[in-house]
Amino acid sequence: QAQVVLKNCLFHIPAKVDMKALPWVTFTDPEIAHVGMLHSMPPSHSKTLNWPYAECDRAQTEKETKGFIKVTATPKGRILAVSIVGANAGELILPWGLAIEKGMSLRALADVIVPYPTLSELTKKVAGSFYTPLLFSPWTRKLVYLLMRIFP
Repeated sequence: QAQVVLKNCLFHIPAKVDMKALPWVTFTDPEIAHVGMLHSMPPSHSKTLNWPYAECDRAQTEKETKGFIKVTATPKGRILAVSIVGANAGELILPWGLAIEKGMSLRALADVIVPYPTLSELTKKVAGSFYTPLLFSPWTRKLVYLLMRIFP
């Protein structure tokens, strides 16, 4: 916020805080982090994704399996809100804030290569889960069947 004040007052550069990408963190045990709109007010057409810490190898290794990531997105995958409850939630919220600020879709986070094993896999997995239903759609099955007929 100080940057915005300095830009406006000292340098006369118009600037403002983008509240839709303003993250917050509560440093409790477990940590709670959030960025974007409130999950209690999603548009009717939005989709909610959840991914538990327990399904992350690094969380299992560190015995920090309590927690989850909750993402609300548009039907086209534009990220509206993210809440993280669990170990290092304050660290894990950064890419989500950047994605919201830059208008990135879940595809960008699903396609990124993350080191293994790290908690960053949680971000990749929840983003990828948005596209899982497409992999098992009737259209995809027909395509696979056709390709199997062409290339036996």
